Amino acid sequence: MKNIGKILAGILSALLLASPASVLTACSSSSAPAGPSVGANSAAPAETADHGTLNVSFPVGNIRVAINILALKLGYFAEEGVTVGEVNLGGQNALTAINEGSAELDLLTAGFVPDLQAIASGYDLCFIAGTAVEGGAVIAKKGSAANYQNAGTILNIDAVKQAKLGFVRNEASWIVTRQYLLDHGVTEEEIAAIENESSGRITYYGETTETALAVQKGEIELGFLPMEYALLYADAYDFELVTSAGALQPDYVCCREITSPAKLAEKREAFVAYEIARLRAFEYYKQGESDDAVRQNVVKIVSDYSGKEADYVDTYLYAGVTKYSNDPNVKGIASYVTAAWNSGALSGAAVDFGSYDISRNIDTSVYKEALDTVLARDPSNAVFNDLLNLYNNSN
Repeated sequence: MKNIGKILAGILSALLLASPASVLTACSSSSAPAGPSVGANSAAPAETADHGTLNVSFPVGNIRVAINILALKLGYFAEEGVTVGEVNLGGQNALTAINEGSAELDLLTAGFVPDLQAIASGYDLCFIAGTAVEGGAVIAKKGSAANYQNAGTILNIDAVKQAKLGFVRNEASWIVTRQYLLDHGVTEEEIAAIENESSGRITYYGETTETALAVQKGEIELGFLPMEYALLYADAYDFELVTSAGALQPDYVCCREITSPAKLAEKREAFVAYEIARLRAFEYYKQGESDDAVRQNVVKIVSDYSGKEADYVDTYLYAGVTKYSNDPNVKGIASYVTAAWNSGALSGAAVDFGSYDISRNIDTSVYKEALDTVLARDPSNAVFNDLLNLYNNSN
């Protein structure tokens, strides 16, 4: 991808200016590609049992499921004895298939707010693990981002309150920003007034490209996008990053893994084996942070599978654009539910998510069993021990 280094430099520069120091610090396939360090690690099982089949969503071209892609192509699912069927199904159709017990799909790996909306409509669903966290961007026309930044509060709160805003409805980066404003003294009434289209201060778009174009034309002053789109469009639409949404709410949940209690009970062994394979894939991905041969192999696998250009994939996976996390993150789910409820993203729901206990729809036991398993196989593994600490702090 042309100019990816320039785009990344701009993103990192914006993070340095706007962020606190803490931000800086279905067919089945199991063949492993040729290349260096193709995935062998000390967490491999001594022997393989047959735990059955799981049909899992693999959204075409979506590299937020990179850990699943690695587990698939490195052969970890097969080594753990679970056959994974790759299903290109998402959104409401996927949630309906899971809720109705369809054999078409057992696990959805992308999205979050639609999951909550389905739960509110009566679907019996449960979150079991994570796919990614963070991944949102606040953007402004090139040369103007500093107007909306503040070294102490990340955002210049007064400037943001006066700016013309634009985004696709229920965009996560706005939901997080909105909650950040509330947490920094902006009243609900002030925000509601801005969000009213008749105010002339906000525009809702149908597509992310419309948001980018509006910033370029000066029709809006602040836009809210997924970070991958900020990467893709920055040069073409002449904008720059004000801040990552993750700086405003670290580790906010992005994509969760969701199934139904019935499917979880029916195929528990398969789910555990599946999560073990994903933990091994995550550990291999993390090796790429210090081992260039592994990094190149990871990028090639994900690039070949997704059809995305290698330099884009490398930037996305290893430059902090999105943070991968298998952890269920119960606390993160709860905080994002609060933000989504406050934003109106769940308005009209039959459930009052302001008081609803979302832990009723979370089951961390499969992930924890998988984590305990890889730790038993490799007790001194630094990545797995870090994941245990994360689990203890976030669930």
